[in-house]
Amino acid sequence: MTAPRATKTRTPKIRENLPAPQTAEGLFFHYTPEEAAQWTPFSARTLRDRIAAREIEYVFNGRDNYLTGAQILSLNERYTVKPFSKTHTRVAA
Repeated sequence: MTAPRATKTRTPKIRENLPAPQTAEGLFFHYTPEEAAQWTPFSARTLRDRIAAREIEYVFNGRDNYLTGAQILSLNERYTVKPFSKTHTRVAA
């Protein structure tokens, strides 16, 4: 006889009415990786993996990992590709 297969999957709980990270209240608000994923170029899984590898800044409260709004903004700034502007120089004839 085999053991019954687990059918429950863990769905992350995302709180409602979260402040945006760029607002004054959101800069110091603690977002879970699932909540922060909507404002970053990464998925929640990628954020959790990068936190575990200590590749990005995060807040650890003794049990869970969080990202503040300021950390989300700096993460977006770090991974934003800026357009290349080539300077044109004139050649004197």
